[in-house]
Amino acid sequence: MRIIHTATAYYPSVGGAQLHWFTIGRMLHERGHTVTALAQWKDQRNRYLLDSTILAPWENETYDVEGIRVHRVQPSWIARLWMAPLVPFCFAAPEVGYAPMSRYFAARFGALVPGADIVHNIRIGREHFSWASYYLARRRGARFHITPNYSPRMQTRLGGLVMRHFYRLLRRSDGVFVFTKAEAEEMERLGVARERICQIGVGPLLSQTWNAEEFRARYGIRKHMVLFLGQKLPYKGFDVLLAAAPKVWKRLPETSFVFIGPHYNDSERQIGSLRDPRIIDIPRVQVLDPLKASALAAADVFALPSRQEGIGGVYIEAWAMSKPVIGCRIPFLTIEDGVDGFLVDQDADALSARLVELLEKPDLARTMGLRGRAKVDREYSWSSIVDRVEAFYGREGRISARTT
Repeated sequence: MRIIHTATAYYPSVGGAQLHWFTIGRMLHERGHTVTALAQWKDQRNRYLLDSTILAPWENETYDVEGIRVHRVQPSWIARLWMAPLVPFCFAAPEVGYAPMSRYFAARFGALVPGADIVHNIRIGREHFSWASYYLARRRGARFHITPNYSPRMQTRLGGLVMRHFYRLLRRSDGVFVFTKAEAEEMERLGVARERICQIGVGPLLSQTWNAEEFRARYGIRKHMVLFLGQKLPYKGFDVLLAAAPKVWKRLPETSFVFIGPHYNDSERQIGSLRDPRIIDIPRVQVLDPLKASALAAADVFALPSRQEGIGGVYIEAWAMSKPVIGCRIPFLTIEDGVDGFLVDQDADALSARLVELLEKPDLARTMGLRGRAKVDREYSWSSIVDRVEAFYGREGRISARTT
């Protein structure tokens, strides 16, 4: 099959969505399929609408990575001028604001990819790239699939209002990829037919080599270690974990807190503000860097108190290393509260209480970690995930798309 993946950000940009679909794309290429990616960023950005329109990078670029041809497509300076007055409408009147942008990018895409069997959009940020991908698919007579990366924020009344135009696109698609049963149920509630939904899960992205003891020695880890692994953005809860650290130290002073991931905005200053050697700040690491696997192996508890996640691939990676996890009490996570981890509110007191419980009860932590590992072995192997994607792509014919 000729497969086109579209996303505002693509590898070597790191993030759960980017890494997940890059891995699937690479494995599809290894199975004999032609995979092309259309994107804009290969760095780290979080102003999703501005950074993909009027403040987008300037350079167009084509590069190859592990068998995948990647085209970076940026708006011209003339396009940025006419896009500027449309940006405010993208929230209040998305049908008005996004339409010209989507048509513009669809035309740019069409000039780069002459043929396709599948056009699959991975929504990262705003929806003009998603609609552009839909138009490209229809012009090429290809099936259109989408990964909405649905989040709890999109379930709110305001989220439903802002995303209403995007939900129409979900109903028009030939296939929607989701990660959990709860997300699949949400797609049905939004009007996506059950036969158009494919639940795939995510797999761990880890080096095959690691050294926990070396990691602990290198960074001066104390008796206990709590690990945060993710982008250092407020919604990920790095600041909540930072606030929980002194509360944990009152009970367990020999506890190190390790924060691994790229910095955004003021996060580096915030982490450094405690000025305590028990706080270890490590910048971005590559996805398959042994340092990442070593940190997970060295940790006693993995804590990512994020308020916006799909399935949360990093929890699965922690389970793959037999570690208990702590996440927020939000939909879609695959964590079973009290079984393979704990769910808490995004609150420093609640988080510190669960951290202390796991650190003081190593048998409980070990049991939870082993249950998580069994879940990974049972449900989240990469080969089975790619089998499901490939089979869903290969269904004969296009499902007649709705127009509502």
